[in-house]
Amino acid sequence: MPDEVTSQATTGIFHRIFRTIGICLAIAASLLCFPHWLPWMIACWILWHAVAVYRGSPGYWPLFACTLILAIRLVPRTPAMLLLALSMVMLGIWRFRLRSQSTPARGLLQTSPVALLVLMWAWMWVEYRRSATCDHELAFHPGRPIVCIGDSLTQGMIPDRGYPGQLEQRIRVPVINLGASGIATGPAIGILERSMVHHPQAVIIELGGHDFLRWHSRASTKANLTKMIQLCRANDCEPVLMEIPRGFMIDPYASLERELAYEFDLQLIDDRWLRHVVLMSPAAPPGMWFKDAQLSDDGIHSNPRGSGAIAEFVTDALVDLYGDQILKK
Repeated sequence: MPDEVTSQATTGIFHRIFRTIGICLAIAASLLCFPHWLPWMIACWILWHAVAVYRGSPGYWPLFACTLILAIRLVPRTPAMLLLALSMVMLGIWRFRLRSQSTPARGLLQTSPVALLVLMWAWMWVEYRRSATCDHELAFHPGRPIVCIGDSLTQGMIPDRGYPGQLEQRIRVPVINLGASGIATGPAIGILERSMVHHPQAVIIELGGHDFLRWHSRASTKANLTKMIQLCRANDCEPVLMEIPRGFMIDPYASLERELAYEFDLQLIDDRWLRHVVLMSPAAPPGMWFKDAQLSDDGIHSNPRGSGAIAEFVTDALVDLYGDQILKK
C-alpha cells in the first residue's frame, strides 16, 4: 500500500512538471508568433479554455494567460481587440470565483460565455484582417512609377539592389529606389517631398527601425510617418506601410504600423517580410541549418535570394491594391 501511494505521488509530480513545461512552451510560442498569426494564437487559448470548461474545470487560467500575453506584446488597441481582452478578463474572473463551487456550471451557463467569446474573437479577426487591408478603390496608371523609401533594407547592399531591384522585374511600371542606409523617419520626409516630382502612384514606406535604434519616441515616429502618409495622399499617391519588427516578443512601439494602417485605411505588408529574412539567416534557426536556402548573410540584411522574397511580399500588396494588371505579362 505505501508503495502504491508513493507511485501515485510520483506520477502526480511528473504530471505537474510536464504540464508546467507545456504551459511555459505554449506561452513562449504565443509571444514569438508573428503578428500575422496573432488571431489564431488567441483562438488556441480560447479553445484551450473551452476544452477545460467542457471537462468540468473552471478554465480561467488560459484566459488570464492570453490576456497577459496580449498586454506584453502591446497588440493594436482597436475596439474589437480591447473588447475581446476585457471579455476574457471578466469571464476569467467569473470562472475563478466558480472554482470553489461543488457543482460546476452546466447547460447554457457553461456554454453561452464560451460561444460569446467565440463571436467576439470572430469580430476581432475580421477587424484585424481589414485593418491591414486598403478598402478604398484605386485606379492603376501604367505610366506612373512606384517609389520605395526606407533604410538599408530597402537600399540593398552591393551588388544586390535590394527588393526594389527585383520588384521592378515583377511589375510593369518603373520602380524608384530611394533607400538610404541608417535613415530615420524625420530626414525621410524631405526625401519623400522631392520624390513627388516623379508623380508616383504609390510609395512603399519601410521606415522606423532606426528611430527605435536611436531611442526616438513612438509619438515622434508616428508623427513623422503620419506626415508622410498625408504628403502622399495630398499628391494623389497611395502610401503602403511595411511593418517593422522591433522585438521578437515585445513590440516597444506597440504595433505602430498596424495602428496607422487602421487609422488611414492603408495596405500593410506585415512583418513576415523581415521575420523570414532573419529566421532564414546564419544567425537563427532554421536558417543556420540550411545554408543554401538562407535569405541573409548577416542576419538582418537580405541577400539576392532574400530581396526576391521581400519583393514577393511587396508584389502581393500591390496586386491587392491594383489587381493583376500591375504584373508583367
